[in-house]
Amino acid sequence: MKAWSNLLKLLDLELGAATVDKWLRTLKVVKFDAGNLYLDAESSFQINYFEEYVSPHLPNSFLTGSGRAIKVHITLGGEPLKKERVVPEVEHDNFPSNLLESHAHLDEFVLGEDENLAHKILIELADSTLELGSYNPIYLYGPKGSGKSHLLMATARALEEQGKKALFVTSETFTEHVIRAFRSTQLQEFRKSYRKVDVLLIDDVHLFSRRAATQEELFHTFNHLHTSGKQIILSANDSPRNLEEIEERLISRFEWGITLPVAPPLFMEKALILERRAKALSLPIDPLLKQYLISNFKNLHSLIRALEALALRFSSNAPTIDVEIAEVLLRDLLDEESRDLLTADKLLKIVANTFGIKIEDILGKAQSKEYALPRQIAMYLCRIHLKMSFPKIGRFFLRDHSTVISSVNRIKKGIEKKEEAFLLPLSTIQRVLQ
Repeated sequence: MKAWSNLLKLLDLELGAATVDKWLRTLKVVKFDAGNLYLDAESSFQINYFEEYVSPHLPNSFLTGSGRAIKVHITLGGEPLKKERVVPEVEHDNFPSNLLESHAHLDEFVLGEDENLAHKILIELADSTLELGSYNPIYLYGPKGSGKSHLLMATARALEEQGKKALFVTSETFTEHVIRAFRSTQLQEFRKSYRKVDVLLIDDVHLFSRRAATQEELFHTFNHLHTSGKQIILSANDSPRNLEEIEERLISRFEWGITLPVAPPLFMEKALILERRAKALSLPIDPLLKQYLISNFKNLHSLIRALEALALRFSSNAPTIDVEIAEVLLRDLLDEESRDLLTADKLLKIVANTFGIKIEDILGKAQSKEYALPRQIAMYLCRIHLKMSFPKIGRFFLRDHSTVISSVNRIKKGIEKKEEAFLLPLSTIQRVLQ
């Protein structure tokens, strides 16, 4: 049907060809006559999407040759769509914010020796030194345990205290809200909840990977808030360009404002965070126990989880808590941490998979660039991530330690000179490690 084909081409420009291909061209044309088009959908998502984004275009763009509007009829799997009972609007919000953790305050965020630009900008935003929307969006990225969630929750709390309407949600909550809105025909209520705010904060947007319906709704929510001058703050595990299975149109919008890295805390910062959280939990913790916990739980997220588990499992009747007691109480978490611990074997496998070669090729004697470069990178990573000595790396790779030193230095020089042959695979490997 030519009119339907023309409408889809028009929508390619309005909504994007990839979106139209996914949600509209997959609609099955059952039949059509002079003034009616009958379509069949694969899911209720398709029907709701059609009603929300296509129906408004029909009166002016979907016409017969004589200029009369063509009426569209949609079935679901060949069956007429059941009409939902209209539910009166109620006062409570069916799409609420995630709860803000009690410890999440901007002045409780532990800073290292280097200036933390992300913290500085969020402080300025919270105390109105920086006007909302000056940077839009504000995009924070860093590995798990770097404090991104703390910063987002703390900013939401600070803005609410200033009388702003702030909505903080995790990526899982946003996705759950979208699914519920579609299934219960509450899209208008969903949009009202998300678009009436002064600030929208979404944590871990990289988890929207391969979630087409969620990305579609995020795209329109983002556009509405940005056009309205409302502030958007996002966090992810990597920079926008390194996100995987996220639509290009979203990635470009993530880059509209300011992109800020957030580095994971060093030992002294972890120690201070641990002290503050232990005090809040009324948990006695001495220097030896603190050292033990930090040494055995490398990630800040797992470290705090262990501390909270210790607070729950430790009997208040016991006079003190030492390393031996902690080891018994945290045995399950220690075993879990051990399974997740990075080893030379795991590093070797990651490098081999990145280059599409076998582990035996890296450990073998071949000196061609195809195998020598992955071998040098694997040696470098063992040195940097595992702090292995040069002789130990040499024994693992069946090489002399002088060869290892030469290989590590070669990679360092390549990084300093920003050579793509080194930077591209290292970037890919780093994302896997995170």
